Amino acid sequence: TLADAAADDDADALASTTMSNIKIDNVPEHQRGELLQEIEKMQMHNSSKTYNQMVEHCFNDCIKTFRSSTLSDQESKCVNSCAEKFIKLGRRAGYRYQEHQYSGAAAAAPKSS
Repeated sequence: TLADAAADDDADALASTTMSNIKIDNVPEHQRGELLQEIEKMQMHNSSKTYNQMVEHCFNDCIKTFRSSTLSDQESKCVNSCAEKFIKLGRRAGYRYQEHQYSGAAAAAPKSS
């Protein structure tokens, strides 16, 4: 589903960002498991938060009446379009952030002569 895709994308982006900022080799062996568990918790929290933001945003934009227990065709199309845009925006922002991180790391790297 679209929601699962959003959660997976967010978790992947956070994992790559978090892991790129932490040099796992610098963490003592006995603390690595705890660190990875903490990162996983952060990923789950971030995924839930992003999913909830998407649901709230799309609900507020698309659902206008409560006359039926099911979505109208128009509401359904609106929700699908909204969720798709939300996912694409999140993915694009993640890519841009990674590019920014990479360019910052490349600029900070010592130049060889």
